[in-house]
Amino acid sequence: MKICQDCEQFEKRIKEWNYTNGAIDPLPYIDDMINPHKHLIFEGRRSDGAGGYVLLFQCLKCDQWWKLSAWPVVGHLDVWPYLIQDQPSA
Repeated sequence: MKICQDCEQFEKRIKEWNYTNGAIDPLPYIDDMINPHKHLIFEGRRSDGAGGYVLLFQCLKCDQWWKLSAWPVVGHLDVWPYLIQDQPSA
């Protein structure tokens, strides 16, 4: 699946964050990384049980889902494409 240019830039901003701000809690700055992408919407957040958070985003332009792991203690972000699996009906 081809991603849009906005998603490519989003992914690039995450990598730049890790390179330049690796020791700072990223959660207060996530909006700065997301807001330039006008088609990216927040879908949910949950704790990963190890002091970090997993945030899900969806791009309305190219329909790409992103999974963003934030590690506030060490100031690190991981981002990768997220595959939505069909849920079996009960």
